[in-house]
Amino acid sequence: MQTVIQKMALIVLVFLVSGIASVHAEKPALLPDFSDLKLYSNDSPFYQPIEADAEIDPKSARYIETLKKAAPLLLNLKQYSSPVYIAGSSTARYDVELPCGEFWEIGVTKLLNVPIPDWAEPGKDTDGSITPEACGEDSDQDNNMAVLDLDTRCEYDFWQMRLVNGKWAASWANAISMDSDGVYPAGLSTRGSGFAFLGGLIWPDELKKGEINHALVFAYPYTKRGGPVKPATDSDGTVKSGTALPEGARLRLNPSLDLDSLNLTPAEKTIAKSLQEYGMYLVDNGGESGIGIYAVDPRSALNNPYEGLLPDEDYPELSGIPLDKFQVLKLPKQDKKWRKKLSIVNTGCNNFE
Repeated sequence: MQTVIQKMALIVLVFLVSGIASVHAEKPALLPDFSDLKLYSNDSPFYQPIEADAEIDPKSARYIETLKKAAPLLLNLKQYSSPVYIAGSSTARYDVELPCGEFWEIGVTKLLNVPIPDWAEPGKDTDGSITPEACGEDSDQDNNMAVLDLDTRCEYDFWQMRLVNGKWAASWANAISMDSDGVYPAGLSTRGSGFAFLGGLIWPDELKKGEINHALVFAYPYTKRGGPVKPATDSDGTVKSGTALPEGARLRLNPSLDLDSLNLTPAEKTIAKSLQEYGMYLVDNGGESGIGIYAVDPRSALNNPYEGLLPDEDYPELSGIPLDKFQVLKLPKQDKKWRKKLSIVNTGCNNFE
């Protein structure tokens, strides 16, 4: 016969289990198929294949020598990427505080009416030691988060997202239409370059299918100061060097490289094929740990969507893809006046106060 204490313990256990189940009742076990989402319009720079005879920059070899110094080539997977959450008309909406709006003298303090699922949480950049407070510019954590509202076709991007006294706050946030080209027209995105955060990320179903039909994006420590190149609209480049790359630069893996001759993992081969056909854009100033290509943070779903596809690591290394076989496509001129153009543009998705 059960004692009163045993019965009470059982009741508590059932309550806890049911509580956990209710918290995760609507969180998807896995992410939706990326091919069903179609993030941006057909004219997006992410969807344009590179012509086989595309013009290579005259300084490409010098740029690649500097690229090699930033090795290894990594996937930003569990850190310094972003989880992605799917929202709709029934998702609760919140006003997100934006302390950088005042600090940067942009004249806004909130992003209004943002759909955020109950289970959403930002990325956890535990490699960083300083958590963001106020505008967070002194922090070494990004704590990115993204929400896709499939009913309104809006992408909401957040930098240094956190809950403060029960209210959502982000050092900065913006929103863009999924019917746009995926680039904020006057900068002020959550990337240094003005690109929407989800543009160019690798999704788990793409690795499962062995096919990525869009350009990738990467962060890199040697980003050139003095402005972006098209299609980028913003820049946080800091390096004064003739071999630093401006944000917006597009690189590709030499299309004549025989991938079958390399000892690539299935994931590396899928990524390498995309790098040959679509290339990768430089979208952010990165740390000193390597060259970071971005994949969707597995925190987006209950179960690890990369199980059997990638090592269970924060930064899986893509060591089989040779850095010396990259090429820099002909660079447009840097936009030296980009700072004067920075502004909040009504995208049909962003409502600021």
